[in-house]
Amino acid sequence: MRQLTEQDLKDLLAGACILGAGGGGPFSIGESVLKDLAALPPVVLADPSEVQETDRMAVSAFVGSPAQAETAPLDFSAATLAYDLLATTLGVTFTHVLPGEVGAGNSLIPLTVGARKGLPVVDAAGGRRACPGLLMDTYAGNRVPVSPMAIASQSQQVVVSKMDNSVADPVARGVIGGAFNQSAGVAMWSMDGKTMKAAAVGGTTTYALALGATLRRAVGCGRDPVAAVVDFLGGVVLLQGTIASVSEVSRGAFDFGKVTLRSADGTEATIFSQNENLIAWGNRRSQPLAMAPDLICFLTSEGQVFSNADFSMLPKNAEVAVIGQPSIPQMRTPFIIDQFMKAVAATGYGGPYVEIEKLNPWPGGNGQVTSDV
Repeated sequence: MRQLTEQDLKDLLAGACILGAGGGGPFSIGESVLKDLAALPPVVLADPSEVQETDRMAVSAFVGSPAQAETAPLDFSAATLAYDLLATTLGVTFTHVLPGEVGAGNSLIPLTVGARKGLPVVDAAGGRRACPGLLMDTYAGNRVPVSPMAIASQSQQVVVSKMDNSVADPVARGVIGGAFNQSAGVAMWSMDGKTMKAAAVGGTTTYALALGATLRRAVGCGRDPVAAVVDFLGGVVLLQGTIASVSEVSRGAFDFGKVTLRSADGTEATIFSQNENLIAWGNRRSQPLAMAPDLICFLTSEGQVFSNADFSMLPKNAEVAVIGQPSIPQMRTPFIIDQFMKAVAATGYGGPYVEIEKLNPWPGGNGQVTSDV
């Protein structure tokens, strides 16, 4: 087990914000969680190999609109209330806390539950990125039952039982988007250690932490932070330029957005998002630049991380890199790709999923990109 230091937590926040692919919670929320954690006992991170098959755990999360979460003060103890409610409902004692996904909020909020309850947090999640829907996680891909699901705030607590995975997302979003004012603590996907090892992606927290540390060291020694991050990710810069326009609307506990960036030579990239970035188009390309489940991430040329809910905090005319990373094999299964493509299709794209490596010239010459128009 590993006890996370203050520097570890800061690095985790930075790396997780990048891997959130525009979503996963605003950076400002992650900063608030760090302040909360400073007053709590140290966070202990457990490697999946240290978890016994009979140990019990559940996914801890905060679900809702990132924009709403950024403007309204959050009481992170609601995540602990939901975790306790789920344990009581099941009649079990949880031994660990399990993150749902990676992101500035996704990765850090489970840590507050672990610290408050004195439980280790498993270094694993349902994907090495943030996702707009529950069915896009590897837990759903491995048919782990999401219910019962506990939803909590300081004033209200609800348990939803006997719910099929296929309806969990709209049910949860409907409840949270209405009675819970678009944000609430959630506990779900209860499982034992054996199931976790089969269904979760291991090493997600330490991967994000290492990415954040790489960025910090690059900035500290004067190295190009974008190049350092791209090298770490094994990715590619899709476009580097300034923000030309941003639009967003919140609906049903989601933020639907569109941002256009323009480089000095007039090349543009437009990214459509549903909390997380789903698809990027170039104004000089006949095909998309990238699409989910592959990652479409942001980073300023100065090394500042941010999410789709954080555009207002950027310096005026800041240069921003749009970075693409191939998704991990566990998230390129037919089931998960199909779930992502339903969301991508809602942006107006009617084609199939195409790997980012085939849409762009790629290191090593493996790309099969169609000629520009």
